[in-house]
Amino acid sequence: MNLGDGRSAIDLLVERVQELPDLSQVVVLVSAEDQLRYPEGWQRVVVRDGCESSLLQTLLKAHGDYPDSDVILYCQIDAPFLDPALCGAMVEQHRRYAAEYSFADGYPAGLTPELLAPGVLPRLLQLTEDRENSTSLPRDVLFQIIQRDINSFDIETTLSEHDMRMLRIELYCNTRRNWVLCKRLVERGVDRAEPIVEAIRADQGLLRTLVAYVMIDVVEGTLQDVAYSPYRLFGPSGKGKQREMATADVRGIVEQLAQFSPQSVVSFGLWGEPALHSDPVGLVAAARPCPLVIETSGVGWDEAALQGAVEAGGADLSWIVHLDAIDHDIYRRVRGEGFEQAMRVCEQLLQTVPSQTYIQTVRYADIEQHTEDFYRHWKQRTENIIVQKYDHFCGVLEDKRITDISPVNRFPCWHLKRDLTVLVDGSVPLCREDIHGEHIVGNVLHSGVHAVWEALEPYYRKHVNADYPPICRNCDEYYTFNF
Repeated sequence: MNLGDGRSAIDLLVERVQELPDLSQVVVLVSAEDQLRYPEGWQRVVVRDGCESSLLQTLLKAHGDYPDSDVILYCQIDAPFLDPALCGAMVEQHRRYAAEYSFADGYPAGLTPELLAPGVLPRLLQLTEDRENSTSLPRDVLFQIIQRDINSFDIETTLSEHDMRMLRIELYCNTRRNWVLCKRLVERGVDRAEPIVEAIRADQGLLRTLVAYVMIDVVEGTLQDVAYSPYRLFGPSGKGKQREMATADVRGIVEQLAQFSPQSVVSFGLWGEPALHSDPVGLVAAARPCPLVIETSGVGWDEAALQGAVEAGGADLSWIVHLDAIDHDIYRRVRGEGFEQAMRVCEQLLQTVPSQTYIQTVRYADIEQHTEDFYRHWKQRTENIIVQKYDHFCGVLEDKRITDISPVNRFPCWHLKRDLTVLVDGSVPLCREDIHGEHIVGNVLHSGVHAVWEALEPYYRKHVNADYPPICRNCDEYYTFNF
């Protein structure tokens, strides 16, 4: 996609690579389906998807063709802001200290490469033995391999003067969200490491691009009256289904979202129980253009509907079961009836889609003494355990937090930056904390995804300027992160 002046991310990267000093050869590692055109002289090599050993063998062969090269620079092809000066400084440090692996820390991702000493490749290859291939190689694949025996390697780190890790910035063009950010930086005339860092520090409003996570309340009503949920204050908690969003409306929202912000994640189960919807399988199918998360109590599902939803969602569907307790009496105190059915649903999901199933508890004062038992019990079955912090909903509920883990210095809200909350009638409040709907910015069924997303922009701008609306001043969720 064009980043300005008709140039793509690859065009900008080519310019940066040509500025690198002491460059012997450029090898482009691609999948078999890759159809992009690269500059003359760049060697195109196909790497088997998800195969770490294939990657390392390719690097070994490339070094064999150029044995005098003493440093391998590994970077991403869609990183338009690779900084040649910073690369040069990293190479100099790598050589000075005879490092085997070097990386930069604290910078936005995409500004720097990873550096390898060629002689370390055979040892890395040994660390990939007996490893199953994944569907694709992660961007940090080299570091993941090194971590398996990290103390055996000489590693050097280049630190940024300003630590920006907390902002989770990715200056790649791999998603439309990241492309929008890259384009904004190009339009501001900043395309090197230090100017980019300074531009972002001066205006974090740049970082709110497109929606990343959409919570849709597909059903109004639940079968349980949960002790720590504010739903009992504003919704029909524990009274069964009252209303539902039509499957066609859900499909329309997701289709808009897939056009507006591809790769966004959709969630069902904001307040109501998705199992109560008249067409749960159809709901899952309607969300197929996007990855889907179903948050459920596990109560209300019949076995056929649950299995149908699992099959309809495939690998793009993840489950979060709000369980909270492994003891029947504690469960009843927190969630009411339904313990046996919730446990059966957990078991069924762990048997059919174990890697996509997450078991959750909320850590708060009333059941804190049982949290460790909960964790230890499920740790024997799965790594996917979520211990959620307690949310007092801006002071609406009694504060039962175990401890205050909020940052020392406040920063703009992650949820205003990335999330969209859609109620059962399509209305969009400020966020999930706006439980009484005092800040409705529009209706997604009437005005569309783009319009309601833009309507939330002024609230985020207030946060950037440290001007917090009353509802935000008492909020303890601004620093939590969804996808």
